[in-house]
Amino acid sequence: MKKGTYSGDVTCAKNINGIIACVTDYNINDYNSSMHCHENAHLSFMIQGGCVEKKRDAFDINPGSIQYYSSGEMHQVVKIAKPSRRVNLELEESFFAQFNLDDTQARVAILKNLEFKFLMIKIYKELLTYDSLSEISIQMLLFQLISQEQYHTQTNKLPLWISAVEEYLHDNPDEKVSLHELALITNMHPVTLSKNFPKYFHCTIGEYKRRIKIEKSLTLIKSSKLTLTDIALECGFFDQNHFIRTFKHITGFLPMEYKKS
Repeated sequence: MKKGTYSGDVTCAKNINGIIACVTDYNINDYNSSMHCHENAHLSFMIQGGCVEKKRDAFDINPGSIQYYSSGEMHQVVKIAKPSRRVNLELEESFFAQFNLDDTQARVAILKNLEFKFLMIKIYKELLTYDSLSEISIQMLLFQLISQEQYHTQTNKLPLWISAVEEYLHDNPDEKVSLHELALITNMHPVTLSKNFPKYFHCTIGEYKRRIKIEKSLTLIKSSKLTLTDIALECGFFDQNHFIRTFKHITGFLPMEYKKS
């Protein structure tokens, strides 16, 4: 497919310095179900709905999921579960050249870095409320994506303790984790760990755990009938107000605002 086109209907799109940011809607009875590829690489974040997609094998894409497609990578939308919406960020070849990025490294960085999901949601919010300040806001968010990507493409020299900490925090999202406990897991001194964690994760340990909880809430908000109080408790927050404040801080949306978008 030519740049800026997708299997669904592009409802709004902005081309900013060779990067095309757009919102794409998919109707159950009207979408392109043929095997296809795209002229440019792009990353796609599922806001609501869901679909079954096929590359070599079929797989489900649910709200809160992020996918990366290389230029020329064949894929097919097999089934739309319900009216669905995605945010797509298309990267032209000049983007990779300008920032000295490799496609394979970009794929690994995007799929492994939790922050990409939240930056995509913030870009989505700017696309929905487009005004005189949105273009510069989107540019700044794109530069955040780029800096995150550049940093995480240097994965060959990442310390082994990073994956151990990441795995433990994701496996125990609701558990109270102490710095001493993580230090034992990584065989590091607590002071050394506390100094180095923000260097690789771009936030504190507490902030990272809150992001894990908010990531879990993305699917529940869009695809369940749970109340905000139920979602807050399900995701490990003390109460609804704590959940609302954290969701707004991390995504830029209020939970109900995100649900209706």
